[in-house]
Amino acid sequence: MDSIRCCLNPHGATTGQLLTERSMANMRLVKAFNLSNTFVSNNLSIHSTFVSQARALLKGSNKLGWLHFRDLSMQAVQIELLELNVMAQVSFDVFIQCVTLRVILIGLLGVDASVDSFAREDVITVTAHINRLWALSKKPENIPPYLLPQLNDALRRLIPDTQKYPNPVDFVIPAWETLWRVVAIAVAYSHQDEGMLDAFLSLYRSPSVKTFSGHGTRLSPKNVVDETMRLHPPSKRIGRMKTHPIFQYLPSTIIRLLQRIIPNRITRKESADVAEIQQSADIWGPDAGQFNPARFLSSSEPTKEQSEALKYVFGGGPFRCIGASWAPVAVGVICSAVLTAIDDCDDLRIVQGTEIGARDGWNEWYIERV
Repeated sequence: MDSIRCCLNPHGATTGQLLTERSMANMRLVKAFNLSNTFVSNNLSIHSTFVSQARALLKGSNKLGWLHFRDLSMQAVQIELLELNVMAQVSFDVFIQCVTLRVILIGLLGVDASVDSFAREDVITVTAHINRLWALSKKPENIPPYLLPQLNDALRRLIPDTQKYPNPVDFVIPAWETLWRVVAIAVAYSHQDEGMLDAFLSLYRSPSVKTFSGHGTRLSPKNVVDETMRLHPPSKRIGRMKTHPIFQYLPSTIIRLLQRIIPNRITRKESADVAEIQQSADIWGPDAGQFNPARFLSSSEPTKEQSEALKYVFGGGPFRCIGASWAPVAVGVICSAVLTAIDDCDDLRIVQGTEIGARDGWNEWYIERV
């Protein structure tokens, strides 16, 4: 794990240096989404403003409580299940994406609206376009010019407050893009396992941090979510653009200019390989590649090394995700609503594909009425 620490939080690095390393590694997201937040900027003021606003959003969500968040989640689930009135199946990933976005818009971003007031066409456009643009940002080909305007138009209809959210993607992407994938994977593992299913049904009945965390020898939602993020870390490799020591004290504008003139001589790409340590047999034992939430039971407490490794699913150093304590509970509560709704209806089921997906790979997964 020393290499990850060195990549994300090198000794003696200033905040400005760390911001520059992160922002330069994320330039593809400016091209794809026209992001302007701290993830693509080395400006200290932009960073401070973003962090302050994000903390305020988390505080607001926590103040409303997990019972409120659960009710939003169930409303979103029921709205998306209405699609089964007009079609035999709905794609599992699209269903989870839409549910999660509806919940995040109100339950975290504080949009003043009801869950059912969002036009489904806009919800579909936002979820599909973010996923497509993300994939295209990793390829050398030009991005179709109509995608981003369509995304921004749909987002503005969903989030009309231009003062609070002048560029909605700055908050929607970090809040939603990771969360929906963790929800999807946790539901996929849990829906046919009695112990995991019972844990989430209990959380739905009593949505709280205490129920989420559990105790004793029974599986808890936290065990399942922790194992989901361990085996399927949302960010498998966290990139940083390191500047050659000779140039690292130059202003970032000069570095960017030199990078255009003499690329590959000024900076080099390094990655913190989070996935590697999450699946290391030396850290997790011979079953490191298997999904086993029981490894986190209080009766078999994780070692210090395992606990440290798991923390890196949220990044490391001073820029570790500020939602690291909120997000797992949010995942658990959304999962609890999805699984409760399906468990309560004898004519609903999840059609399981051959493999667990990620951002894509859910082609054989559906929710259907039988």
